[in-house]
Amino acid sequence: MAWMHSASSYLAISQLLFLACLYLVYFPGKRLAHLIALFCLCLTAYILSRQPDLGLPALSAVLSMMAILAPAVLWVIARYLFEDNPNIHKGIWVLIVSYLALRGFGLWVYDGSQSRSSLFFLIFFYVPQLIMLLLACHVVYMACRGRDSDLVELRRQLRMPFAIGMGSIVGLIIGSGFFWLGSPQLDSLYFFVIFLLILFINLGMFQIHKDTPQLIHMAGEQPAPGLVPTVSAKKNGVATDEQRSGTVPISKQDQMLIDRVLKAMQQERLYAESGLTIGDLAVKVSVQEYRLRKLINQSLHYRNFNQFLNQYRIEEAARRLLDPEEQHIPISSIALDVGYASLSSFNKAFKDTYQVTPSVYRSGLAE
Repeated sequence: MAWMHSASSYLAISQLLFLACLYLVYFPGKRLAHLIALFCLCLTAYILSRQPDLGLPALSAVLSMMAILAPAVLWVIARYLFEDNPNIHKGIWVLIVSYLALRGFGLWVYDGSQSRSSLFFLIFFYVPQLIMLLLACHVVYMACRGRDSDLVELRRQLRMPFAIGMGSIVGLIIGSGFFWLGSPQLDSLYFFVIFLLILFINLGMFQIHKDTPQLIHMAGEQPAPGLVPTVSAKKNGVATDEQRSGTVPISKQDQMLIDRVLKAMQQERLYAESGLTIGDLAVKVSVQEYRLRKLINQSLHYRNFNQFLNQYRIEEAARRLLDPEEQHIPISSIALDVGYASLSSFNKAFKDTYQVTPSVYRSGLAE
């Protein structure tokens, strides 16, 4: 069965290296392309580290550390790809460095005499593996969480295949226990599955080749604020040039749809409905959901439906917080009234917009 082990290894490695080169060549200088290439190298290192005749201890240690890095790299990729706010909390970096340090130290001092039920294994192997599992699970969560509100169609279509494909690959790595569980036969199965998944991704790249550059270029970039023309600011039912700055010309039919959406949002205050989805809005303005997604994304410059809602909600909340006649109304009541389901979500959205909390903004200390 040695030939099967070698064949599955070479097949998987060839697809991984092809994918890495593809992104590095076609998207030079792009952070997401570099991260994808690094992830491919981490998976390649994992496959090489599982070879029975590796021999060199130093090389084995390097490959092991690169393989252990795979879940963290995948998490960062998912963050840059699916989150429009790419900033990563310092605590996440501390968590990643900590689990790498623990696992690295464990591999360095392990001499084979420690029992797998010992405290040594718990601290230096099982705890890092649990952290890696949590990172992998959060990757799937990030990919699935924002699918319904995602207005970038290519990214929306990519979410589920990414969650299933990449989650499965990292799940195989973590499930094998990185060098502790498995056999040549089981490893051959792992490698063949990785080969099939990466082959599927490579074929998909050619299918969506025209749209992929846009997704790679925008990944990890903070989106510009959406442009929401107001009904009162229109001239003869057409948005002004400033409101449409940077967009392609809007057709008369699309402009009529925009008018209906703006009227529903501003005059009927639909944004104040807690839990409003783009499907709900599509029903209320009598338009197909896919067309409404495209309209809000391409004509109003929003990547996410929640950003679109927050623009209205935060604008009204800010006005009411500074209104002397509403100083007696609790901030939580204003938050609920403009459509937020909780005070914490309102505080986060408000601070993302104004860089201060609602209470500081109301007190007049905001600059």
